[in-house]
Amino acid sequence: MRSTAFSGVLICACIGVLATTGCDGDNKKPTPDAGTDAGTDAGEIDPFCEDGVARLEFTDAPSDKSLRAMAADFTIATTEGSWNLSENWSGCDSYLLIQDLPKQNNSEFGYDYWDIDSDVTDLFANSPLNVHYFFMSILADEADRMDSLDNFRALVDTAISKLPSDDQEALEGRVHYVTERAAEIGGWVGQIMTTPGWGAAVDRLQKIRYIGSYADHAHYNPALSWPFGPNVAMAANEVIYYNFEAVREDRLSRQDATVLQMWENIPVADPDNEDYHFDVTFPDAATMAGFDSMEFDLTLNCGGVGEFGYCPAWDYNVYLLLCDDGDPTVCDYEAGHWITSYHREGRWVHDVSGILPIFTAGGDKRFKISISDPWYVTLSIRLFNQDKDPAPAETIDLFAGNHHFGPDYNANYTPMTISIPADAVKVEIASAITGHGMQAPGNCAEFCNTDHHFYVNGTDNVIDFGDTIGDQYGCMAQIADGTVPNQYGTWWYGRGGWCPGKHVDLTMTDITDQVNIGQDNTFDYDGFYLGTDYPVVDGWQFIRMASWVVVSK
Repeated sequence: MRSTAFSGVLICACIGVLATTGCDGDNKKPTPDAGTDAGTDAGEIDPFCEDGVARLEFTDAPSDKSLRAMAADFTIATTEGSWNLSENWSGCDSYLLIQDLPKQNNSEFGYDYWDIDSDVTDLFANSPLNVHYFFMSILADEADRMDSLDNFRALVDTAISKLPSDDQEALEGRVHYVTERAAEIGGWVGQIMTTPGWGAAVDRLQKIRYIGSYADHAHYNPALSWPFGPNVAMAANEVIYYNFEAVREDRLSRQDATVLQMWENIPVADPDNEDYHFDVTFPDAATMAGFDSMEFDLTLNCGGVGEFGYCPAWDYNVYLLLCDDGDPTVCDYEAGHWITSYHREGRWVHDVSGILPIFTAGGDKRFKISISDPWYVTLSIRLFNQDKDPAPAETIDLFAGNHHFGPDYNANYTPMTISIPADAVKVEIASAITGHGMQAPGNCAEFCNTDHHFYVNGTDNVIDFGDTIGDQYGCMAQIADGTVPNQYGTWWYGRGGWCPGKHVDLTMTDITDQVNIGQDNTFDYDGFYLGTDYPVVDGWQFIRMASWVVVSK
């Protein structure tokens, strides 16, 4: 039932941008310790992990239980003997610390979340293989503690026995049962198991992380105050995300980028939606001509010492708005769009090369960030060259708006005539479209499949959300694309063009064969539900859209 939620997220599919790869192109789980490779002497450790990421050496660090602190070395007592982090550090693995009653679970569920065999099966079926699991108990009595571990171990053994033989072999020595009481483990591990008492991890960058919420919509129980019960299989989401982050960090470290820093860990929030402005100086036109790619890099951190209880609770829109050159007090031109997470911090680096030509003249630009909840914002613009041929050369405004989705929605948009330059080689529509609000019929526009029609000289180009809408795990399936996992809300559900805790992608639609190069062209747009106007006049439902014509030369 659950395995489809993780389809398409295996890390090998994400590393085509790396200069060095260790994948063979198949959609395999990342496997531990790649061993020897062509060009590597026998016995020599490959300097790259199987997904192409450079192995990181273990770094000595002082004991500090803080979230994202560098994890200090630790030794832990297991049923197989003592296990030490630095001695077993590969530079390619994550390390999950999972106790039998983490405090982020609702206490109404008791210990049952370790006792559901299908959940344990899903944990191992859905998780990448480059992970060490440490299962531990919070119980004070040793006999009770070992009984809890023994019962759980039986479920784990059964779950692993269902895996392919190669996966079973890869997991040997990677599943550990901790004999010490969780709170009495030495150093930061015992401290974090006491306060905040959550499941924790060490990621591939050797940083301390929290596992986040184990809640699963499939464990719905309306009799409880928080109706979504815990599922130990949700821990697999963390490993998928750590792999995504490791690939991203490796890619950014190799990227020869010019970084324009805007905000850097600045507290940005105002219940009255006060605007926050920042002036950015782009390089001169000659320098800008050397760039063919642009990314926005946004981090939202929380005040305080943790995530839940410090991070804001809701999935709200965040916009990066470009101000008018002639009147810097007018800032309504959407350049970037993100959705905040439920009670978890996050970082998103996404491609917006389609709007790069807006800035190729260089010089000063003013931006504002529109954000309502209290976050610590770090935001930069990354400019770099990928030798694209052809490369974006001109960006022309198309349809944009934030309009009520009802019978009169399409009246907001009228046909446009756009001249395509004679030297154009490729022409695309760049669009960012999201649906919001919950209204019958269809639970629109957040949870219904709206269809968006861009007509180019009469040819219909349709963008819709049918691949995620209706999928209860539609956003969970996008962890390897940047969705923050295990949020403290209903983050799993597929939505209309967006996910909580993720950037809104700039969708590129090739229309080269539909335009008349060197001539005027007609562009029109309609937005529908089930192929027709949405019938409801009232309500809060609306569609947010920004779109452009991108000409590459």
